[in-house]
Amino acid sequence: MISSNAQLKKVDSIQQLLKLEPGRDSLRVRRLLDISYIKRTTATKECGPLIEEAIALSLELKSDYLEGTARRYLAQHYRRVGNFEESLREAIHSVKLLEAAKAMKSDLMLSYSDLAIAYQNTNFLEEALEMTLKNLEEVKNDPVTPGKGRFYFDVGNAYNHLGDYKNAESYYSQAIDICEQTDFTYGKMLMTATLAAMYRDQKKYELSKEKFNESLPFFKEIGDTRSIASTTYQLAQVESMQGNHNAALPLLEGALMLYEELGSLLYRQEINQQLYITYSILGQQAKADAAIVLYNEAKDSINSREDKKRIAEMRTKYKTEKIVAEKETAVATAALSEEKSDRDRFLLIGTLVIAGLILLSSLLYFSRVKATKKAEIITLELHETQKRLALEKLYRDSQLKALKAQMNPHFIFNALNSIQEYIILNKKNLAGDYLGKFADLMRTYLKHSDTGTLSIYEEIDSLQMYLDLEALRFEDTLTYSFNVSEKINKEQTHIPTMLIHPYVENALKHGLLHRKTNRKLWITFSKEAENSITCCIEDNGVGRAKAEEIKAQNKNLHASFAVKATENRLNLLNYKKDRKIGVEIIDLYEDDGRAKGTRVIVNIPTKKNLRNDQ
Repeated sequence: MISSNAQLKKVDSIQQLLKLEPGRDSLRVRRLLDISYIKRTTATKECGPLIEEAIALSLELKSDYLEGTARRYLAQHYRRVGNFEESLREAIHSVKLLEAAKAMKSDLMLSYSDLAIAYQNTNFLEEALEMTLKNLEEVKNDPVTPGKGRFYFDVGNAYNHLGDYKNAESYYSQAIDICEQTDFTYGKMLMTATLAAMYRDQKKYELSKEKFNESLPFFKEIGDTRSIASTTYQLAQVESMQGNHNAALPLLEGALMLYEELGSLLYRQEINQQLYITYSILGQQAKADAAIVLYNEAKDSINSREDKKRIAEMRTKYKTEKIVAEKETAVATAALSEEKSDRDRFLLIGTLVIAGLILLSSLLYFSRVKATKKAEIITLELHETQKRLALEKLYRDSQLKALKAQMNPHFIFNALNSIQEYIILNKKNLAGDYLGKFADLMRTYLKHSDTGTLSIYEEIDSLQMYLDLEALRFEDTLTYSFNVSEKINKEQTHIPTMLIHPYVENALKHGLLHRKTNRKLWITFSKEAENSITCCIEDNGVGRAKAEEIKAQNKNLHASFAVKATENRLNLLNYKKDRKIGVEIIDLYEDDGRAKGTRVIVNIPTKKNLRNDQ
């Protein structure tokens, strides 16, 4: 364990060496990176210029290896201050340079590890899991070292981000065991804090606080400002989730002060948003107003939508360039092989002139045909790969549109109005409960937006949270029910994320909203075939014809965003699939011809444990 005083002394000694030996060489690059690494936890703002100088010097020295190493440090620095787009950019650049320099396995694995973390922070979760598992496979049989524990920890993080908490806890525990075996207390405390955060996400609040309070004193003892800020902020979140806003407030204020020192714009934005809600609940309106101003200032400095677009393009470009490089290498190898064959042919011509000429002509002809065919195959494979990557980007975009469709602005506006009304009426308990439910729903939506599929159980859970909140809007005149066939394993059967919700929202918005009393909604999951399930959403609303008539009277002629986004997403999900998702909408009528509601039938091909098979 190194104290902050010992770290400062080490920094001073390295800086003194830089003054005594001002030469611009590889040793100076190493010392600049060493200083930035030591300062990363206490003086994050000072790290950027040191790393930039190391990169500039590496370029002067024309060393891919030194530049790749320095850019790995820069990727870590951007991650610490919350600039995830630049972190991904530098991580990709680092991997390219170290691969070109044919760096040692240990350096490449560290670079792959940082790239996996950058993928996680930008929501490319499957790629992150694949990369961490590949890294771990490389070291599984190596001796036990603190570095080996890191790769178990990376896999745990990848599973945690995917919501696979069982696997995540298993790998975290193995990583902590390795830290204990090697007396690496700092690593153990970092991993313990991460485990605590996972318990918080599982709503195991007391266990989460126990783990956070185990690691926080250690970070304070060694003066690790960044870890103190992170742990304090996450403890505040646990207190808020339990409704302990008075306990959460000083923790939030303390964490904000530390993140301002570290220069982390992202966390300043998050904490000011949390402070706005907490101050509002506690009736401290002046402070709440100040917090929302600071939140908006930080938010305006982060161009999140453009960042996501550039991140997707950057990742696609990286994969395409890598495939092209591999194909060029294969062509070059084939060319070398053909050149050797030509030399052998010339020797043969020297002894067998006539026969050699005939043989040479034949071989050249077939060689050209072969090269032409190979070039055509390479071109086709490259086009197919680019098409696949473009389709993957479209699928990601459709997920974001589906999330936008779920987070209906009218619903959010109504929910926030209800919270505001409770706060104004000083109904703090009701406001806290409602805010907790609303936050749980938003967190669930965001969590589901990062996964390709979710279980029937998770789908019903999120729909129930949504309908509980919407019931307030209908003033308790809405009743709904869920019915799941006994043939369906709710926890093992998975369906595409955000598939059912738009049809439930349409039933409320266009059918039940225009009915004054006795509003009813039935949601049924049945299994009529071995490899598919059927979801039926039925309401007793005014019917589609009447809804269109009301819509025309209100001059509201634009198409429903949720349905349009769902249709686009269904087209992507069904692309090149033998078994497709089918949707049928049926208008229901009484015997006398009056409309009595609408039934939507969604037929979904299924596969058990689909999330783990992807």
